Amino acid sequence: MHDRSANVSWTKYTAFGLRIASELNLPELLLAAPEAVEDVVIRQADLTAWSGQLEQANFVMLDERFMFQIPGTAIYAVREGKEIEVSIFSGADPDTVRLFVLGTCMGVLLMQRRILPIHGSAVVIGGRAYAFVGESGTGKSTMAAAFRQAGYQMVSDDVIAVKATTSSAIVYPAYPQQKLGLDSLLQLEALRENKHARNSVMPQYTDLRMLAGELNKYAVPAVDEFFNDPLPLRGVFELVADSPTRALMREGELVAVTEQPLNVLECLHTLLQHTYRRVIIPRMDLSEWSFDAAARTARKVEGWRLLRDSSVFTASGVVQRVLELIRKEEKSYGSH
Repeated sequence: MHDRSANVSWTKYTAFGLRIASELNLPELLLAAPEAVEDVVIRQADLTAWSGQLEQANFVMLDERFMFQIPGTAIYAVREGKEIEVSIFSGADPDTVRLFVLGTCMGVLLMQRRILPIHGSAVVIGGRAYAFVGESGTGKSTMAAAFRQAGYQMVSDDVIAVKATTSSAIVYPAYPQQKLGLDSLLQLEALRENKHARNSVMPQYTDLRMLAGELNKYAVPAVDEFFNDPLPLRGVFELVADSPTRALMREGELVAVTEQPLNVLECLHTLLQHTYRRVIIPRMDLSEWSFDAAARTARKVEGWRLLRDSSVFTASGVVQRVLELIRKEEKSYGSH
């Protein structure tokens, strides 16, 4: 049990395999049983004494705390994988405050607990997790939404928590919400209705909350399609939006998506490249650990690089091709 004031109203949540007691309202997360013993505490605290130091750098290590400041929003401190402190500035937007609690703060906290945070989305296929990673705008969240639309469950969007050991790589589910751009929402709706989207917003998206600090992105609830139990990570797909001027070919035929298998070293490079908030790892003196965790994970998964035509909406084609690759891999694995 963590030391926390009895005079403050606390709510119990669950996310990333952790039980969280929070002074802040976190509606994105699933509620935990009130009697659950927390692993993590999120509380408000006065951190303004460090404001001057934080103005000189994006983030710093002070004593046992990893600290950073978002001007006009809050000062944040993450300590020992057990505590997140938030000093909220007057007039700050609550949605923006939570954005950094559930993003950067949770990423740092996971690393402090020696859980590797991968930047991407993950879905459940055949009882195992498959991750989609890639640079911004390559369609990580869109792929998870397309799989949800095809009847599969989502494990995570934005941050994938992976616990790597010598024997396994386990994904701990995040929380049931996606961040989707308006273009993706409209394209997915048009795909579902089997008709072309026009300029107007589809009715089911008109009441979605626009995410503060995110360019034209919306918070999309996914409670009904969320898988909330740990499960093994089996595959990693790196999404690459290829130039529309270069034809993508498979077995002599023109296609919207094609793939390249990744060996262990290539998969390791991909995981290191797409570790969440990787630039802060040296500051936390966790470079050796993160490399080892990524290497352990790379040895336990299959990896592919998916090249897609960036000039067209290819989500349904990618879903179909991913399922074909998984079936082929399972058949090959079962024959050994």
